Amino acid sequence: MKRIRIRFEGGEELYATLIENSAPQTCKIIWESLPFQSVVTQSRWSGREVNLKYDNNDYPIRENQTIYTGKGELCYWRDWNSEGDIPPSQAIAIYYGAELARSNRGNEPVNVFAQIDFKYFNILDEIGERIWLKGAEDIYFERLD
Repeated sequence: MKRIRIRFEGGEELYATLIENSAPQTCKIIWESLPFQSVVTQSRWSGREVNLKYDNNDYPIRENQTIYTGKGELCYWRDWNSEGDIPPSQAIAIYYGAELARSNRGNEPVNVFAQIDFKYFNILDEIGERIWLKGAEDIYFERLD
């Protein structure tokens, strides 16, 4: 069972377990890209969601996709309709409430690839509310050994 640590600029840490049986390729690609740093912001369209730009040259296939997300789920999104020479936009979303994954274009299917441990849900709520009210902050993803 592979686990990751997610650290926020505010000092909090969350721990999540990869869901390898449901999204094996997505988990493998993200695991191999660790560690990485990004900037997390509140999602304008999906409610209780924070997300971050994810840059990687490997693109997972559609796995375990849904538009119905649950609290503590980590999801991989990309512009599945992107064509041409321009690399598609990619993001990782962290949901701090049950929501529909959507954008200004409507529903947006995502690959659910990890679940934050439920004992951190109160901290997750605090982080989500802080980012919503105060704006962007740095976020760090790393393997948990």
